Amino acid sequence: MLCLLLTGCSRKLTYTIQAGRDLPDPEDLSDAEGLAYDAGYDPDCVNHAGNYELTLTDAKGKKYVLKLTVKDTKKPVVVSRHVYYAVGTEDPDAADFINTIAEADDYTAYFTCDLPDMTKIGDYDISFRVKDASGNVSAECFSVLTVVEDRQAPIFIHVPELSAYVGEAIAYRKGLVVTDNCSGEVTVEVDASLVNPEVPGDYTVQYTATDACGNVSTAHTVIHIYGNQITEAQLFEKIDALLTQITTPDMSTEQKLRAIHAYVQEHISYTSDSDKSDWVRAAYDGLFVSGTGDCFNYFAALKAFVVRLGLDYREIERTPGVAEGTHFWLMVNLGTNQNPRWYHYDATRLRNSYENSGCLITEKQMYAYNRMAGMTFYAYDASAYPATSKEIITPTPTLQPYY
Repeated sequence: MLCLLLTGCSRKLTYTIQAGRDLPDPEDLSDAEGLAYDAGYDPDCVNHAGNYELTLTDAKGKKYVLKLTVKDTKKPVVVSRHVYYAVGTEDPDAADFINTIAEADDYTAYFTCDLPDMTKIGDYDISFRVKDASGNVSAECFSVLTVVEDRQAPIFIHVPELSAYVGEAIAYRKGLVVTDNCSGEVTVEVDASLVNPEVPGDYTVQYTATDACGNVSTAHTVIHIYGNQITEAQLFEKIDALLTQITTPDMSTEQKLRAIHAYVQEHISYTSDSDKSDWVRAAYDGLFVSGTGDCFNYFAALKAFVVRLGLDYREIERTPGVAEGTHFWLMVNLGTNQNPRWYHYDATRLRNSYENSGCLITEKQMYAYNRMAGMTFYAYDASAYPATSKEIITPTPTLQPYY
């Protein structure tokens, strides 16, 4: 719902959205040329019911004030899970029984049943509800609590290799994934006593995980301390070696790009954050060191391959402010300068069960994904980039209803 109020030379806009939706596109607020959100607002405000004021500026420097109302009228939708607790430990938390939840705002979970005697081994029926910050209450949820004698130590699911430059702060827990057979806190201690962050070299780091019953497991990794920045020459030497492994001379450009896309997805596991100051290091770290990264690492890795193939490409960053966080991807030309065939090229695993590929997709497919996901995941100034080909060469059946 949009309302525009004119007061003298100032403009005040009002807009109401459901919690969890993206901020309205400035084009939906006014026909003012170049209207964009000013920096400094909290992008998370769209997830919390309340009233907010945001400022915008158009191409002529004129200021606008958006009075945004965020309402939450929907009940949380919860999928429960079977939970295991060790005998003799503290009472469980109702939130432990939430497997997935569709709820943008803050919420609390509470039991609607009596809790069992935690000193007795067995299976117990559990019921609970979830209440969000606006007072909406979920349907009653049902699950099972199994109280067991816990003698199983935590398991390290993923222990990545690490990298840093001399003198740089080290995030030892980045990408580390530890699970346990029972709910309850698992503490992880890091022993980096063998690491000298001021001297280049490879060092061993030890992790010790302890669960609520005192079961202990350990794991080790290597951290590479670099004395100098990774150079393009170092990166391209490794990229060239990979190209000989994953492509053949008789492949078409399209076939090579698909093989590269598959390799990058297979060899870089997704994490939620990365250093975005150096694309060369991001590609090197994601492909050859940690094996983890976010959209910037995927983007950087693809860029490295595309550069070595000698293809014409464009770098794209999501328009700031239209969605939480940022996103990076490429456009590549499968044709020639005289007869271009441009496609979007993104190795980030797209949401909705990862059914949709960002490998060589058209603008039509990209915007269909936005509509299906209910978010402006791909938002950019299309006028600043070449138009994509209209020919769809990567089938995306789940997007067809959103064309």
